[in-house]
Amino acid sequence: MKHFDYVEWLFYKKNLISQDMKIDMEEHLYDCDECMEVFLSLIDEEEIQEAGAIISDNFIKNTMDSVDNIRPFKKPIKKKSKSFNEIFMYYVAVASVTIILTAGGLFSRMVDSVPQIGNNISQKQGNLRIDTLYNLSLKIANMTSSLVNDFEFKIVREEK
Repeated sequence: MKHFDYVEWLFYKKNLISQDMKIDMEEHLYDCDECMEVFLSLIDEEEIQEAGAIISDNFIKNTMDSVDNIRPFKKPIKKKSKSFNEIFMYYVAVASVTIILTAGGLFSRMVDSVPQIGNNISQKQGNLRIDTLYNLSLKIANMTSSLVNDFEFKIVREEK
């Protein structure tokens, strides 16, 4: 959360900022107690007296009376209960699908294929290890051969 500093709140109070920035700062005040304290510290006694002159003497009483007369709107919550027939039909459908899959042998084929999958994976991993070791040995042999060739080439060149 980006906080606004004392100078920014002072510019806000004197209305020296853009309208977009003003809206952002006002929205920030709803969530940030720290910035609210900074903003409230900018209000001086003269401004409080000016606000008191604008507000009528019975403002608090009128506001509280208005709040008391407001009844909260509560939307009735409808709890949808399923009837016995709906629940029974659901279980009948699930049982029917299970019986069809069992009769078709789908479950037994799935159970039989799991060990085969495991064997295939372990064979591929074993082949991968062998290929990796072979490639590493091949790379070492090629690098050694290249080093020996470079060394021989330098010796031949120095003799000339």
